[in-house]
Amino acid sequence: MLFADTSFLVASLRVNDENHLKAKEIVGNINEKMMISDHILSEFMTLLAYKEGNKAAYQAGKNLLDSDVLIVYAVREDILPALELVRTTPKLSMCDALSATIMRKLGVKKILSFDSDFDALGFERIC
Repeated sequence: MLFADTSFLVASLRVNDENHLKAKEIVGNINEKMMISDHILSEFMTLLAYKEGNKAAYQAGKNLLDSDVLIVYAVREDILPALELVRTTPKLSMCDALSATIMRKLGVKKILSFDSDFDALGFERIC
Protein backbone atom coordinates (compact mmCIF):
# COMPACT_ATOMS: atom_id res chain seq x y z
CA MET A 1 0.00 0.00 0.00
CA LEU A 2 1.30 3.45 -0.95
CA PHE A 3 0.11 6.68 0.65
CA ALA A 4 -0.11 9.57 -1.85
CA ASP A 5 0.61 13.10 -0.70
CA THR A 6 -0.84 16.26 -2.22
CA SER A 7 2.49 17.21 -3.80
CA PHE A 8 2.48 13.96 -5.78
CA LEU A 9 -1.16 14.22 -6.83
CA VAL A 10 -0.73 17.80 -8.02
CA ALA A 11 2.50 17.02 -9.88
CA SER A 12 0.94 14.04 -11.62
CA LEU A 13 -1.91 16.20 -12.93
CA ARG A 14 -0.40 19.64 -13.64
CA VAL A 15 1.78 19.72 -16.76
CA ASN A 16 3.43 22.95 -15.56
CA ASP A 17 4.49 21.45 -12.23
CA GLU A 18 8.27 21.09 -11.87
CA ASN A 19 7.82 17.43 -10.83
CA HIS A 20 5.25 16.49 -13.49
CA LEU A 21 7.46 14.23 -15.60
CA LYS A 22 8.80 12.36 -12.58
CA ALA A 23 5.26 11.93 -11.19
CA LYS A 24 3.93 10.64 -14.54
CA GLU A 25 6.79 8.15 -14.74
CA ILE A 26 6.02 6.89 -11.23
CA VAL A 27 2.28 6.66 -11.96
CA GLY A 28 3.10 4.44 -14.93
CA ASN A 29 5.12 2.08 -12.74
CA ILE A 30 2.88 1.82 -9.67
CA ASN A 31 1.86 -1.77 -8.96
CA GLU A 32 0.53 -1.24 -5.44
CA LYS A 33 -2.78 0.14 -4.28
CA MET A 34 -2.75 3.85 -3.45
CA MET A 35 -4.44 5.54 -0.50
CA ILE A 36 -5.06 9.13 0.47
CA SER A 37 -6.75 10.72 3.46
CA ASP A 38 -9.75 12.99 3.45
CA HIS A 39 -7.37 15.81 4.38
CA ILE A 40 -5.20 15.11 1.33
CA LEU A 41 -8.32 15.17 -0.85
CA SER A 42 -9.30 18.53 0.63
CA GLU A 43 -5.82 20.02 0.25
CA PHE A 44 -5.54 18.67 -3.32
CA MET A 45 -8.92 20.10 -4.34
CA THR A 46 -8.16 23.47 -2.73
CA LEU A 47 -4.79 23.74 -4.47
CA LEU A 48 -6.24 22.76 -7.84
CA ALA A 49 -9.15 25.18 -7.48
CA TYR A 50 -6.68 27.96 -6.74
CA LYS A 51 -4.34 27.10 -9.63
CA GLU A 52 -6.68 25.66 -12.27
CA GLY A 53 -10.19 26.73 -11.27
CA ASN A 54 -13.13 24.99 -9.63
CA LYS A 55 -14.17 23.01 -12.71
CA ALA A 56 -10.74 21.41 -12.98
CA ALA A 57 -10.70 20.73 -9.24
CA TYR A 58 -14.17 19.16 -9.43
CA GLN A 59 -13.11 16.88 -12.30
CA ALA A 60 -9.91 15.82 -10.55
CA GLY A 61 -11.84 15.08 -7.35
CA LYS A 62 -14.46 13.11 -9.26
CA ASN A 63 -11.74 11.14 -11.03
CA LEU A 64 -10.17 10.24 -7.67
CA LEU A 65 -13.54 9.14 -6.29
CA ASP A 66 -14.17 7.02 -9.39
CA SER A 67 -10.74 5.37 -9.20
CA ASP A 68 -9.54 2.52 -7.02
CA VAL A 69 -7.63 4.92 -4.74
CA LEU A 70 -8.60 4.17 -1.15
CA ILE A 71 -9.71 7.19 0.88
CA VAL A 72 -9.18 6.88 4.63
CA TYR A 73 -10.56 9.29 7.20
CA ALA A 74 -8.85 10.93 10.12
CA VAL A 75 -10.72 10.39 13.38
CA ARG A 76 -10.61 12.18 16.69
CA GLU A 77 -7.97 9.78 18.07
CA ASP A 78 -5.60 10.81 15.26
CA ILE A 79 -5.58 14.49 16.18
CA LEU A 80 -3.52 14.43 19.39
CA PRO A 81 -0.64 12.37 17.92
CA ALA A 82 -0.70 14.66 14.86
CA LEU A 83 -0.58 17.74 17.08
CA GLU A 84 2.41 16.24 18.89
CA LEU A 85 4.18 15.81 15.54
CA VAL A 86 3.45 19.44 14.69
CA ARG A 87 4.88 20.50 18.06
CA THR A 88 8.07 18.49 17.65
CA THR A 89 8.75 18.72 13.90
CA PRO A 90 9.75 22.14 12.55
CA LYS A 91 7.57 23.44 9.68
CA LEU A 92 5.41 20.30 9.53
CA SER A 93 1.84 21.09 8.46
CA MET A 94 -1.14 19.63 10.26
CA CYS A 95 -2.18 17.88 7.04
CA ASP A 96 1.23 16.16 6.80
CA ALA A 97 1.12 15.32 10.51
CA LEU A 98 -2.28 13.70 10.06
CA SER A 99 -0.96 11.78 7.05
CA ALA A 100 1.97 10.49 9.11
CA THR A 101 -0.32 9.56 12.00
CA ILE A 102 -2.71 7.67 9.72
CA MET A 103 0.17 5.91 7.97
CA ARG A 104 1.65 4.79 11.28
CA LYS A 105 -1.73 3.60 12.52
CA LEU A 106 -2.29 1.54 9.36
CA GLY A 107 1.30 0.30 9.07
CA VAL A 108 1.95 2.07 5.75
CA LYS A 109 5.67 2.68 5.27
CA LYS A 110 5.90 4.19 1.76
CA ILE A 111 4.70 7.58 0.60
CA LEU A 112 4.45 9.15 -2.84
CA SER A 113 5.55 12.69 -2.09
CA PHE A 114 7.87 15.43 -3.27
CA ASP A 115 7.76 16.86 0.26
CA SER A 116 10.99 16.14 2.15
CA ASP A 117 9.23 16.66 5.52
CA PHE A 118 8.35 12.97 5.45
CA ASP A 119 12.02 11.92 5.41
CA ALA A 120 12.50 12.96 9.04
CA LEU A 121 9.40 11.00 10.05
CA GLY A 122 10.84 7.61 9.08
CA PHE A 123 8.85 6.90 5.90
CA GLU A 124 10.25 5.68 2.60
CA ARG A 125 9.57 8.51 0.17
CA ILE A 126 9.18 7.20 -3.38
CA CYS A 127 9.63 10.51 -5.23
